Amino acid sequence: MCPSTSASTSRRGTCASTTSCLPEREALRRPSVIRRSAIRVALAVTLAAVGSHAEPIALVTLGDSLTQGDGDEAGGGYPPKLLERLKTDHPGSTLENLGQSGWTSDDLINTQLEPALAALRAAPAGAKKIALVWIGSNDLFGLYNWSCDEDYANDFAACERDGLRSFEANIAKIIGSLHATGAKLFVAILDDQSKRPVITDEALRSASFDKFSAGDVPRMAAQLVRYNDAIREQAARQGATTVDFLHTTIFEKAATLSEDGNHPNAAGYREIARIWHEAISQ
Repeated sequence: MCPSTSASTSRRGTCASTTSCLPEREALRRPSVIRRSAIRVALAVTLAAVGSHAEPIALVTLGDSLTQGDGDEAGGGYPPKLLERLKTDHPGSTLENLGQSGWTSDDLINTQLEPALAALRAAPAGAKKIALVWIGSNDLFGLYNWSCDEDYANDFAACERDGLRSFEANIAKIIGSLHATGAKLFVAILDDQSKRPVITDEALRSASFDKFSAGDVPRMAAQLVRYNDAIREQAARQGATTVDFLHTTIFEKAATLSEDGNHPNAAGYREIARIWHEAISQ
């Protein structure tokens, strides 16, 4: 029999435990209550572990050679490397890679946009739809390697003005069309192509872009700023997320570039996959 409360208070240590001081019926019930609580905790932990694997992702990637994977000695470029990362937390995720080497924003609209829209609309029920867009490098290279010379007789002001207008309109259409599918959209902020070895190294430049002069380098750098501003503006306006490749050194270091000084190697594409994955996971 348990001593009274007053006795228990006045004579410290008389009750060996809280349970022993409970009424007899309550003392018998207490272990079962503890067991039920332990079961509930274990169940919650189990459900949390199961829930950590989120819904599968239906991933669609659009772009140029950087999306197709030129320069990757291991093959595939960043999209399959990104998919492997996503599958860790999103089992059953799928990839539709539409990137094509040499494509401009015009080409993307003409050849990739409709297949991308179809793939996103056909995504399985319950899958999270995500589209990645990385376009603009060939728009820039095209201006200074042929368009401003051949189409504008080196009237750079007019050439750059028209090039920017076209790019702005294309980016607006690309983002708007993909966003209308309900997909979560990520758009790359372009690296500074004027810093790539294919441009800074005269031998590489002349081998790859025979009409690209040293005087075009600062023009390209300035036009790049305008292109990235257009990307940011349209992304903000239409609810897309930008992913920063401007402030990486992937396109400047030999360790992450292929021998052409223009495209990443396997290590570079692994880093690119990491950057995309980090953005998607936030």
